This record gives sequence, C-alpha cells and structure tokens, in this order.
Amino acid sequence: MNHGLEVDLLRLLHGELQPEAANALRERLAREPELAAAWQRLERIWEGLAPPPPAPVPMGFTGRVMARVHEARQEGPPETLGAISWSAAPTWVRASCAAALLAGVLLGAGLGSRGRPDDRQRGSESVPALTESYWELAEAPNGPPPPADAAAPVLPSSPRGEGRR
Repeated sequence: MNHGLEVDLLRLLHGELQPEAANALRERLAREPELAAAWQRLERIWEGLAPPPPAPVPMGFTGRVMARVHEARQEGPPETLGAISWSAAPTWVRASCAAALLAGVLLGAGLGSRGRPDDRQRGSESVPALTESYWELAEAPNGPPPPADAAAPVLPSSPRGEGRR
C-alpha cells in the first residue's frame, strides 16, 4: 500500500474526504480484500486511540510571557509590536470609517430635527417644558410662603420624559 492511499484511509476515518472521494474509496474497499484488511487494521487502531489528559500550564508561564512583552516594548517602536494605528490602515478602510461616521452624524441630526410624533400632533398647545416651569417659580422667589397644610404645587412636565422619571 502506498503512502497516498494510507493518507486517504486516515482521512476517511477522520471524515475529511469529500463525499465523492469517500464513496469511491468505499467501493474500492469492497472490491479489494487486501485494502479491506488494511482498513480494518487502521480502524481498530483509530478506535483504540484516546486523547491524552490535558496538561496544566507550566509554573511561571504567564510571568515569562509578560516579561517578554515588557522587554519588547522597551526594545523597539510600537510599529514593531503590531500596534494598530490609523496611519497603518489602508486608504479604503479609513475612507469607509469616515463615511460611516458622517452618515451616523447626518442620520442623528435628521432624526433629532424631526421631533417625536406626539410633539408634532400637539403643536403649540403642549404642556410647558420643565425649564419653563422652573423659570415661572424663579420669577417670584419672595412670594408669601404656602400654608403648612397645603400640598406642594403640581408642576407641569413636558411630554419628553421628565414626568416618567
């Protein structure tokens, strides 16, 4: 048996052969008894294999790696360490990022200028904003104090979410 055929048998065992090639090899196994005997031998060996237990990380491995990183930082410029920078990016990458940023800004500006649907439907008779309520209270700071048993004044809130807080 040649090396190529043995490799194909191992690929068949592992499931790495294309379906057409696997079918052709299975047909050949049915026709050739010597090849079928080799296949059975490889299959028994393959089924008897067990992966080794996972090995633990050696003591001090992380410290050695980090020491090597610190040495590399001191030895050369950042370009040699695989640092990512905009100047190293291809022109098409920089252009597409700039276009995406600009599109996001324009989209945000467009959505912000439209307002909410309920604001547009209400028009000018909407509830005053929270800042307007504050200025109304601030204009008369020296007014008479409310009676002790009086409830706190109800302040209007805008429909933009201040009332839900």
